[in-house]
Amino acid sequence: MALFVLADPHLGFEVDKPMAVFGSRWQNHEQRLALEWQKTVTDEDTVVLPGDISWAMNLSEAFPDLAFLDQLPGRKILLRGNHDYWWTSMRKIQAFCADNNLLTLSFLRNNAFSVPPDWVVCGTRGWLVPGDADFGPGDEKIYLREIGRLRLSLEAAQSLRKTQSRLVACLHYPPFGRDLKSTDLTELLEAFSVDICVYGHIHSDQGLNGRSGPPGNVRYQLVAADHLNFKPLRL
Repeated sequence: MALFVLADPHLGFEVDKPMAVFGSRWQNHEQRLALEWQKTVTDEDTVVLPGDISWAMNLSEAFPDLAFLDQLPGRKILLRGNHDYWWTSMRKIQAFCADNNLLTLSFLRNNAFSVPPDWVVCGTRGWLVPGDADFGPGDEKIYLREIGRLRLSLEAAQSLRKTQSRLVACLHYPPFGRDLKSTDLTELLEAFSVDICVYGHIHSDQGLNGRSGPPGNVRYQLVAADHLNFKPLRL
């Protein structure tokens, strides 16, 4: 049993959103992702997908994308990204998956999961951080809400954590800006003794080299699908 991560699959089987317009590295990315996944992940493993799962606008449009993931090996834990407009309430998503026999999918929001043999997984979407060039007055409310959601998830993880457990926090947005300075989010990760924080959203590692973060004990890792060449990363 192993834990893998891969963010930003950007699936769109039901919508006209070809990812190849974002560069040749995205050509046939769904097929490449499936091939790398099948070579790497077994049915006993778990894969966390920290956001930007599907371009769909609603659950009905998202069904082919969720079914695609469901049919791949392993258990999947999904987290909302900024482009996941199909993501509604947990109750509706869970009911939709149950009704459509999507049995390998779980969803991370204000909660946490134990992943054998010794991982605990928590996280939230995150948001732009203060100091970002695009951060405006309307972003502060969302940012503060995401801090609260991260705390709830970390508290849920704390209740699952055992002495030997390693804690991974999954965010869609990096929890720090290009200056790599501490934020409210990174301070929370430090306060809860997170071992590793994985994040997506960044499709170029310029200014965020995929490894660095604020000083401290948390290790940071960029896990966007194109950054990983569409191969799930084993933690």
